[in-house]
Amino acid sequence: MRSTSLPIGALLWWGCLLFAVVALGVGAVGVSSVRGTAATAQHLADDELATLEVTTQLGHSSKNLQLGLQALALSPDRGRRVQLAGTIYNELMPATESALVELERVHGADHPTARAELTLLGQRWAGVRSLINSSRRPAGQPVDSAVADELADAFAPFDAQIEELAAGEQEDAAVDEAVAGRRQRRAESVIAGAVAAALLAIGGFGWFARWRFRRAAEPAHKQAQFSGALQLAESEEEAHGLLRRHLQRMVRGSEVTVLNRNNSADRLQAVTPLAPDSALRAGLEHAEPRSCLAVRSGAAHEEDHQGLLACAVCGGGAARSLCTPLTVGGEVIGAVLVGQVAAFDAATRERVRDSVGQAAPVLANLRNLALAEQRAATDSLTGLPNKRMVGDALKRLLAAATRSSTPLTLLMLDLDHFRAINERFGHPVGDQALANVGAALRSTLREGDFAGRNGGEEFMIALPDTDLEGGVVAAEKIRAAVAQVTMPGVDLKVTASIGVAAYPQHATSADRLERSADSALYVAKRSGRNRVEVATRPVERTVPDDARELASDGREPALVVAPSRGTSS
Repeated sequence: MRSTSLPIGALLWWGCLLFAVVALGVGAVGVSSVRGTAATAQHLADDELATLEVTTQLGHSSKNLQLGLQALALSPDRGRRVQLAGTIYNELMPATESALVELERVHGADHPTARAELTLLGQRWAGVRSLINSSRRPAGQPVDSAVADELADAFAPFDAQIEELAAGEQEDAAVDEAVAGRRQRRAESVIAGAVAAALLAIGGFGWFARWRFRRAAEPAHKQAQFSGALQLAESEEEAHGLLRRHLQRMVRGSEVTVLNRNNSADRLQAVTPLAPDSALRAGLEHAEPRSCLAVRSGAAHEEDHQGLLACAVCGGGAARSLCTPLTVGGEVIGAVLVGQVAAFDAATRERVRDSVGQAAPVLANLRNLALAEQRAATDSLTGLPNKRMVGDALKRLLAAATRSSTPLTLLMLDLDHFRAINERFGHPVGDQALANVGAALRSTLREGDFAGRNGGEEFMIALPDTDLEGGVVAAEKIRAAVAQVTMPGVDLKVTASIGVAAYPQHATSADRLERSADSALYVAKRSGRNRVEVATRPVERTVPDDARELASDGREPALVVAPSRGTSS
């Protein structure tokens, strides 16, 4: 009788086929599970990152508004207060409002408890906004210090709640990451069990899926690290370096250069280090912003030496380069150039775009803050540091001279008969004369020297690494430069008297060095003006401006008292 059983070979073949089908099925299920976990983790990470960015932006907007209000309260210059008021009500407050609206939007689907927190935050902002509007003063009128303190108290709970929201979002991100990790481990356990029970091949599928998951999650993790570090940057320089290091970490083997459009918007400059043999040096020499195609178009430009239009800046650089503009509010403030030998894939382009887009508003905020601080410390008439900065600068330069055991010469300059100039020609002519003297000082001094307006018609000039003899020569040059100041259409001769004192000959402290130079200035006034005089000995007291007036008339001052500069002489 003929056997109807299947041959062993066929059984083995069917068994292998079934084995393969089972392996493929289990592997497909396992890979699908891990990929689903990776996708979920990526989605959660992206969502938490976006929410954290919005909360952080609100915090920065609030801090910028507070800094603006503080500068408004402290600025002694009426024109500066008018400018600060415009910035506060037209830019900083709307920016905070927009950030708050965006925060409410991204939390729109949250639990009612979380929505209640946002409602409280909105109420606190409404209180702050109402207080700001109620404390608004006519253009140029200073803000009362009590109002400034009240504003600071009103901002405190608002800022505290923002910080609590940011901390909560970071905690949520950690929880989501833990949940994703548990899901991943469960998927791996399923795959491992199947491997133990049936095939070793599923282990390969599991390893591949795990590698893909980690590889997909790594850029988001690095991006989150970059976002947190970026918020800690205290200056443009620090943020530029952070952006460069982050992109070099994200795009292995690349060379990254951050380009900055300077404040006058007529030059494009590298603000991160360039290699000595970098081809970008030639492209950036005297480069205008429109020389860069990314800046000109406002869109990313990829240079591969085969395009129809070559970039004048990066065309001679790496074999391939990707230049992405730093754009804020439709304005291009710079660009980021990434160069490498290999072609850029879509994932790399997206990472570069996201990183640059994330850094652009932070860089803009840091630049605006630095400009605001610079303007608050600058005399609007002469463009020189104002009186508030003069004392700090002298102490800083004297400390540096002490550490390096180098000399320092201090000049106190006072314009002669300036009160008569104002009375005869009017204050507009006097103001223009002061502005022209400031320009003369800038053109005469070396790089590294310091000149500031010390109040009224008095200026302080500090000359680092300059001994007494060199200081006298510099003072004579300055006196001659001031004498060359002219006013178109006005028969006006401007002269200056200068007192010179040197460290360490005349004093070893900033206050005494200033007194010594001021005493020498008094002698110059008393000796006929339009001259340079050197301090003869350390002094404990100096002579006020009204005593200089008596000396100019040939009379002795009745009393020598502590200095009281700021009046005309």
